[in-house]
Amino acid sequence: MVNIRAGLAVVLFSICVPAFAENASEPFQDVVAKYLAAKPKPALSEEAYKYKVQAEFMVQEKQPARAIELYGKALNIAPWWPEGHFQLGLLLGEAKTYRDATQEMKRYLQLAPEGSDARAAQDKIYQWELIAVPVVGKDVKDCPECPDMVELSAGSFDMGSDSGESDEKPVHRVTIKPFAIGKTEITQAQWQAMMGTNPSNFSGCGDTCPVEQVSWNDAQAFIQKLNAKTGKQYRLPTEAEWEYACRAGTQQEFCGSDNADSVAWNSLNSGSYFFNSPHPVGTKKANAFGLYDMSGNVWEWVEDTYHENYVGAPADGSAWEGGSMRLLRGGSWGKDAKYGRAAVRNKFGTSYRDFSYGFRLARTLP
Repeated sequence: MVNIRAGLAVVLFSICVPAFAENASEPFQDVVAKYLAAKPKPALSEEAYKYKVQAEFMVQEKQPARAIELYGKALNIAPWWPEGHFQLGLLLGEAKTYRDATQEMKRYLQLAPEGSDARAAQDKIYQWELIAVPVVGKDVKDCPECPDMVELSAGSFDMGSDSGESDEKPVHRVTIKPFAIGKTEITQAQWQAMMGTNPSNFSGCGDTCPVEQVSWNDAQAFIQKLNAKTGKQYRLPTEAEWEYACRAGTQQEFCGSDNADSVAWNSLNSGSYFFNSPHPVGTKKANAFGLYDMSGNVWEWVEDTYHENYVGAPADGSAWEGGSMRLLRGGSWGKDAKYGRAAVRNKFGTSYRDFSYGFRLARTLP
């Protein structure tokens, strides 16, 4: 399986995606309904049967990428073929494209809920849902001054770290509802356009640098004005949403990499001694969700209050209230790289301002 993934993305996109997508002329639910009602069940055409035989041969020859291509061709012709969805799902699972594999198994179960492989298909779904990378949806921008947002699908992840500080423990499973989150931290230009001022200590950094020297209360005032302007439900992300977006379906040390320098501005790379500063947003590598500066640049306020550990933390991704101080995540340009780890937590009072404190927005989806 080592050599599968190099060519797999092209194969999937160019050939197999039509089999995954709902048929343009006949949605998959209609395919299911017609197949279940058919008596007798349809047989594969000679062309689809040819692709089936060739796919089976490619599996024997240990050429799974080619087999995936051929099963995709067969399913383009016969999208109602349960066995094809099951076999394609197995191959995609072996290639670690778990989301597409899960979809194929779900299609098999829709077509053959009592089929001979139904138990095996459901077991695979249970396994893959633990590690399937959540889907990144469309980009959203509600007004010229509004932040660029990315819609994220629902998903589950392991929050926290058993090898970090005591307040990062215990690792616990959290399920997140769909939401949108800013591609970058709120910039000085965006703050200026909404609030009419620029509180940043590093105003000379420029319009595209993150706004800083803002408190949690200041962020709420910005959100109130933005919501009044757009009629949308902008807010700070919850702490769980923030970490979900940071990790982007991975367990990397930082938000998008195990190498801090590639994704984060911190005290080791943001300037010389005593002359460190924030940098324009989006100039480091993005994570798998297309989000920038989740590690480093400025600390980011989140909605939750601070608790000394995760015992009793919500499992549904909601904000955890009841504490006296609010949380910040992600580290900053003025801190060592370790503070940009995905699990690190910081706290301060709601009115406290600092030239390394900023925020990014979340938005509730309809």
